[in-house]
Amino acid sequence: MVRSRSRVGAWTRIETTTAPAASSSRMPSAYARSAHGSHTRTATWSCTWLRYVAVLAFVLLATPSLAAEPTGSALSAPLSGTNVDPTPVPESNGELGELLGRIAENNEEDSSEESASDSDDNEGSIGIVGAFNGVSSFSPGSNGAALGLDSNSMSLLSLTENSATLLAAASASGQVTAACTIYDSGSFKKVFMGGSISMLNTTTVGYVFGVDASGNIDSMLGGVNGPVNALYCDNETQLVYVGGNFTSTVNGLTSNVATMRSTSTGSLAIYEATGGAWRPFSFRGLNGPVFDFAKVSKNVYAVGAFTSTVDNATHTALNEQPMDLSACTITGGNNAEIQGFSDPHNIICTQNADSAGNTWLMRDKLPGYYRIDFPFKATPSLLRLMNTLYEGRGTKAIRLEAAPNNQALTMSYLDPETHVEMFCTQSCPLPQDYNWHEFRFVDNADVLANITGIIVNIVDWYGMGGGFNKIELYQRDASVHAIDEYNASPCSSQAIRPSSQVSGNWKPTTAASYHGSYLTFSVNSNDIASAEAQSATVTLVPFVPESGFYQVYMSIPGCQNTNTCLQRTSAKVTWLMNGKRSVVTTVAQHNLNDEEIPVLSGYMPASSMNFSSAIYVQLANEGDVDPQATSVEVVVDSFRLERITSYTDLNGVIELYEDLNSDLQVNGPLYAPLKEGLPASSAVYAATHGTFNDTNPEDTLFLGGQFLDTDKNYYSIACYRDEKITALANAGVWGDVRALTFIGSSLYAGGSFNGTADFSLALNNVGEYNTTDQRWYPLVGGTNGVVNGVVPYAPFGSRAVAFTGDFTMVNGDDGTSPVEIGVNGLAMWDTLAGGWTNTPYLEGKPSLVYSDARSDDHDSVAFAAGNFNAAAALKANGAVLLTPSENIQAINMMGFDLQPSDSGSFVVNSGLWYAKNNGTTPMLVVGGQFRTLDGGINIAKLDDGKWKRLVTDINGEVLTINNAANLLFVGGVANVTDTSDQKAFKGLKVLDMDRDRVFETPSLKSSEGDLVGVRVNKVAIRADTSMVVVGGNFTLAGGMLSCPYICTLDINEAQWSPLGSNTLIDQVTDLLFVRDRLIVAGTFKNGTEPTKYLREFDFGLNAWADIDGADKLPGPVTVLTAASDGQETTDGFYITGVSMKDASPYFYKYDGSTVTAPKFTIGSQSTINGILEVPRSRIPDSVLGTGNSSSSLTRRDSEPVIPDNYVLAVSGDLYLPSGLRASNAFFYNDKWAPFLSTIQDNGSPGYISSVFFEIPPTNVYQRHRLSVALVIIIAIAIALGITFLIVLVGLVYIYLRNRREAAATASAASAALAATTAGTTKVPLGATATMLGTGAAAAAATAAGTRNLQSDGFRGTAGARETWGNVNAVTGEPVSFDNIAPSTGRLNSGTPVGLAGLAAAGRKAAVSSDTYVQQDMDKKANYDDTNESLDSIFKSAAAEAEAEAESEARERATSTGSMGSDPGAVGAYAMPTPRHYTSQQHDARDRSESPDHSRTSMYRTDSTNPFEQRMALREVSGRVPAGGAVCRWRRRRGPYSDA
Repeated sequence: MVRSRSRVGAWTRIETTTAPAASSSRMPSAYARSAHGSHTRTATWSCTWLRYVAVLAFVLLATPSLAAEPTGSALSAPLSGTNVDPTPVPESNGELGELLGRIAENNEEDSSEESASDSDDNEGSIGIVGAFNGVSSFSPGSNGAALGLDSNSMSLLSLTENSATLLAAASASGQVTAACTIYDSGSFKKVFMGGSISMLNTTTVGYVFGVDASGNIDSMLGGVNGPVNALYCDNETQLVYVGGNFTSTVNGLTSNVATMRSTSTGSLAIYEATGGAWRPFSFRGLNGPVFDFAKVSKNVYAVGAFTSTVDNATHTALNEQPMDLSACTITGGNNAEIQGFSDPHNIICTQNADSAGNTWLMRDKLPGYYRIDFPFKATPSLLRLMNTLYEGRGTKAIRLEAAPNNQALTMSYLDPETHVEMFCTQSCPLPQDYNWHEFRFVDNADVLANITGIIVNIVDWYGMGGGFNKIELYQRDASVHAIDEYNASPCSSQAIRPSSQVSGNWKPTTAASYHGSYLTFSVNSNDIASAEAQSATVTLVPFVPESGFYQVYMSIPGCQNTNTCLQRTSAKVTWLMNGKRSVVTTVAQHNLNDEEIPVLSGYMPASSMNFSSAIYVQLANEGDVDPQATSVEVVVDSFRLERITSYTDLNGVIELYEDLNSDLQVNGPLYAPLKEGLPASSAVYAATHGTFNDTNPEDTLFLGGQFLDTDKNYYSIACYRDEKITALANAGVWGDVRALTFIGSSLYAGGSFNGTADFSLALNNVGEYNTTDQRWYPLVGGTNGVVNGVVPYAPFGSRAVAFTGDFTMVNGDDGTSPVEIGVNGLAMWDTLAGGWTNTPYLEGKPSLVYSDARSDDHDSVAFAAGNFNAAAALKANGAVLLTPSENIQAINMMGFDLQPSDSGSFVVNSGLWYAKNNGTTPMLVVGGQFRTLDGGINIAKLDDGKWKRLVTDINGEVLTINNAANLLFVGGVANVTDTSDQKAFKGLKVLDMDRDRVFETPSLKSSEGDLVGVRVNKVAIRADTSMVVVGGNFTLAGGMLSCPYICTLDINEAQWSPLGSNTLIDQVTDLLFVRDRLIVAGTFKNGTEPTKYLREFDFGLNAWADIDGADKLPGPVTVLTAASDGQETTDGFYITGVSMKDASPYFYKYDGSTVTAPKFTIGSQSTINGILEVPRSRIPDSVLGTGNSSSSLTRRDSEPVIPDNYVLAVSGDLYLPSGLRASNAFFYNDKWAPFLSTIQDNGSPGYISSVFFEIPPTNVYQRHRLSVALVIIIAIAIALGITFLIVLVGLVYIYLRNRREAAATASAASAALAATTAGTTKVPLGATATMLGTGAAAAAATAAGTRNLQSDGFRGTAGARETWGNVNAVTGEPVSFDNIAPSTGRLNSGTPVGLAGLAAAGRKAAVSSDTYVQQDMDKKANYDDTNESLDSIFKSAAAEAEAEAESEARERATSTGSMGSDPGAVGAYAMPTPRHYTSQQHDARDRSESPDHSRTSMYRTDSTNPFEQRMALREVSGRVPAGGAVCRWRRRRGPYSDA
């Protein structure tokens, strides 16, 4: 049993297969274990000498070993080993990270039966491919993750690291360009957005609004009346700072006319996020637009194109200084005759409505008037009236006139329906209700300053006549009178009212020509310095409604009114401005006419219970006195405080203190310009807070915009620190800076600039300024357009910076050369990697991307606005990774995405990590319908973070990918339009990844022999074999082999074979190996039997078989998935298909014995592409819901199908019962939990095609085929080796033959010599036998040796040879060559020759195999020394034989008296007659000659045998006797001559 297991992330997959006939337990020695734990076969050499040949070939040519290369090793190298520029790593894992992060904890222990490769589970990445351009995960409680949107509307989105949520959509025109976020205890509470938008859904908004996490809209009381450019949310104070091109809040303009000017904000406003109310600044705003905010320390800085505040008298509240009407003269015209309703004083300070004594009425059907004459000089600014409803009466319209000249006054009011300010002169409408209605005096100050009263004419009425219930009159400026009864109204609700106190002899004075009364102090001219005179003081305490800068005017009656010009002198006026400062001035009062002169100006805090400003008036000690005057006087009437502009030198920056309600305002304003400001006319577009460098960590304000200071050498960017403006390196940038943000120790700038101001560095609209080394750095090549926004992007961690603007391209670098990357107004910079990286998926140009800096104090959330077709958390074209540490991660570098095909189609159907079994890093390969930037079609590999072309193009849709060793199988839809092209895709293409070429295999075809309808749906690899199973829609393989719908391919032989005899009638949709069984999904039909959609092929039985319960399946099977059931081994698998009844998806399981139907509910429109078991413990509770209870999916008969504590992960395009649409979801406890969502660029939901793991490849048996060139080289090496061996064998053979011949010849020569010298001497029988036996044996050995050489192929087979004599010397038997064995040189065992004698003679004559023939003729040696040369041996033998022969001859001569021989003597050896032998004689002649022919020499001089040549020479020279030859010789054909 061979088992493969992979646990990656939260998902576990177990594959169980059965090995072929030779299982691992019976694996022969021809199998070898690779270094990586896989099985691979090696060839066994049958001949030992081939090993030497291989070694010789290696030595000669240094060629690689011929041994087979391993093909099944398990690889565990992670994908992260490749250079992928990922989305920056979030610093804290979300729910998806928690899900995937648990893979490192509590791993189940692997079975000891698992192989070494299996025990080292690859805990790497999970690949997800499909038809999508963006991917997200569902947030808990959210209604969407990846969003399809309407590009005709503006969408507001919230983005986290894994999800996207639609907050709101606006159908009206306008864009959002600013945003900020308010958090509640670290959790997102509300986002405030601003721009040019005026309508959000059905809610009217005034350019700024808030949206909470539930999508509820906060209209912010109508917003403001102009575009908003900047927002800043202060989470400490829960205040929202709003800046832009507006003049007022809408609420201020629409609530009442009294406050519409006071709430004018001049491009700047504050909104209380908690209370939901606008809080106006103590100043009335700025005279130019605000573009940005930045908080440094505890203060907020607003920057823009402004120079001053707008807090003058025009923008003061009109209802804060009531006039005392009870002190005025009140008259009514045509008063009613109804008792209790005729007194015009009834409506002053009244609290009741329409009752006697509380309402004033006019006579029936007659016009009338209500007149107020002032007892003092006043400038009215606001009239408030409440109508009467008594008996249906009421005033319908009024006209105001000035007293005393009855000049018509222009008034303004707010239309009650439109809330728009309207103006009137002759007839001003008054609604009939019990509400206050306000009318503002519009005429200029000169007109209003000269009136002494007002007349309210009633020109139209309701019912029987007009009238009023209440009346109030206000003046604009704060004022205080010396006569206290003129100060404020007794019915005023103000807690603090103006007042005056008198110390000394001050007397009221009334002049006939002066409108009102005043106080006069008189004293003798000689007593001016007296204590009484100097202590006489009038103390006036005005009510100052708001802190600010004021001009103080003093009203001085003319001296002509009382003829006291001679007595008039100067007054000493002391102004206690605040608790720490007072101002003293001397005011001359010699004016003839009434005058109001400015006496003081400066900052005055608002009046409070703790402090109020005060004015002290005394007689001046050193005033001008007329010499003729005997007495002097000073007068005090009133003081008026007119609001003036605070600052006029802001130059684009104003500092706002944090606590606007603090008592600190007593000591000075809570707003101020910079201590050292920018040059005049500066426009500041951006501001941010940071640190200047590591050694100076104090807070620094960085400013960017359009400004320059040539003296201090800074352009468009500078920093404010230590109360000074400081230039950055290179004098800044050349152009405009529009956005800034600070991350780490670097300042990131965007705008419209082309480089540094000193032209030393090109930046192209974006740049990084490192405050540590004080240097500018380009962001590769920058952008091709203006950058308007730069913000940190918290969802991607603290290292991501988002740039937005009007650009369509960023200039990047792929590591080798610059590249242009197309974008749509959004780019993301990875500060750690130093390069552009992938962005969230926004299909459309964003007008805003906003995020606060990454912080542990609050959620990491971003917001985007724009007209989008689609949106998701991450841009990922067709492929994405789920990693334990990085959640959802883009696979490729930014700009190197997969692209739609030329036809516009885009889908990724399959993917895998290709890896051979040689330890190489896995390579991600995907297939579908797409193209790559380098021209690849439908299949691609990930190379260094870039999708690239793989080996060859696939001009047809790729449906499946699988690999067996170095072969990559690509299956899909055959291209029927390009069949003439040799490279046309025919449904299956096998790629040799080692050689980067196509591995040719016979093509699959339809029954008609063409490619119409041909497709390969699945390629399955049978483990530990060379078999690949292919399933799809085809009929023929190789053009002739019938192989309907399923076929097997032998990767070693490249041959197709049918898989038994099947009954398939339609295409195979999926294949799955379970042990040694192949599960086949298709349509099976056998005669009249019911149609079946699932069968199995058992390789052990080599036969098809039915699967129990498969007849229950309601329709074709689409997906087969292995089931683990939480066990080590299993026979079960999951079955997914489509019902024939209603095309709805179904889900079944085979549990090892039968097919069962679980309780499973899903929308009928769903498409299921995969189902996996997932341990319940590895899924966060937030995904599935609270609690961690076990779940058990059961059959319809309540039997469990899914084990406890497991859930199902379902992928595809899922319509969940809740109404949500997901691409991946978990099913548990009969509930669905959506997990992943995908989206396409047209806004349609995407789907997941395949989920795959980074796991070891399947082990296969593959013969290694060398390249042709290498085979030729090896063949040449083998040929050379064989040639060398042949030569070597020949040389050895010659050497051995020569050695034998030398030994045999030496022995024969000795015997011959001995016989020659013996003559006819008779010897004893024993001696004669021994001697003769030795000589005969030597002669026989010589002949045998000669014959043996001939029998080895160098000479022909010897025929019958003539004997040495007629009888054998010992036995008397003939000795012929036919009696000698041809291979051994011995006598045949069947001959009667004396073998003992021959053996003894052979042993005595033998020489060592190490003896060499030498030509040293003079060397003396002992005969018994086997190391002596043959030459020495022959010399010794000849000498001894000659001596012995001579001795015997002498003995015979002595005994016989003759030296002759007696041939007839008994026992004598008869030497044959010598035969002459010449080199011209030939074999034919030899055979025809008489045996009695004699020869004179027994050796030939022309012999090729060196020994024979030397013996012949010796014979000629007489050193060896010529006579006495013991045998006759025959010459034979051949390269060698007989010796």
